[in-house]
Amino acid sequence: MGIMLQAIVPGTPAWQVALQTCNMLAFVVLLVRIVSIRLVGAYPALVVWICANIALSALPLTIRMSMVFYYWFYICATSAALILYLLAVLELYGKVLTHLAGLASAARLAIPAIVIISVLTSASLLAFEATPARYIDWFLRIDHVVIVSLIVFVLIITGFLAWYPIRVPRNSLVYSVGYAAYLVPSGAVLFLASSGHRAPRIISTVGMIMSSLSLLFWAVALNAEGEKATVSPGHMLHPQDEDRLIRKLEAINRTLLRAAQK
Repeated sequence: MGIMLQAIVPGTPAWQVALQTCNMLAFVVLLVRIVSIRLVGAYPALVVWICANIALSALPLTIRMSMVFYYWFYICATSAALILYLLAVLELYGKVLTHLAGLASAARLAIPAIVIISVLTSASLLAFEATPARYIDWFLRIDHVVIVSLIVFVLIITGFLAWYPIRVPRNSLVYSVGYAAYLVPSGAVLFLASSGHRAPRIISTVGMIMSSLSLLFWAVALNAEGEKATVSPGHMLHPQDEDRLIRKLEAINRTLLRAAQK
């Protein structure tokens, strides 16, 4: 799901409360790190996403919720998280494709369009199921489709960096790898939960641990120098192959630029 939330209701084990507190503190550490190295302006969508996660993670820890209240809180919090996830993915693509304006422009148009089409298609299928769908069924279907779509997009841009020998700011590479590491466990949690796994609390707990580790990776790996220092993670065995891929990529970029100008 969008945010690794677990209900804090009477009887919740102390270890679960501690784990959720640690997850929130990992977000706080990352926020403090980004502010201290003055990268707020460079990653506004990421910063807003972090702040939202801190606020939404703190609420269940400070307020004892009834299950009814938690139900609606979960829906509102996850809806906000999905929007912020999408904005962060668009920001990531913009950072990686800074010098490929044609590809960046195409990605900004294609990603929201594909997510919307996927959501509408998937949600509409519920109308044809034998059992009438409840509101929560519709919501969970949308949540799952959006998260899976964003995971695919993040893996695509990470694979793009691994394949094409382009130079990008080191922080952009960290952003991409960290986001993939954060989202993939979320996707695994969704898959196991939707497949009827009988230990949802254990699944969510593992997802939260992976989430905290990904956030700490960002906090350690992001730095001010990483905005200026560039890396080329994609390497081919032969220099001529690298030149061929770069020429092909630049040709695609020029084609998209010309198409956008028409």
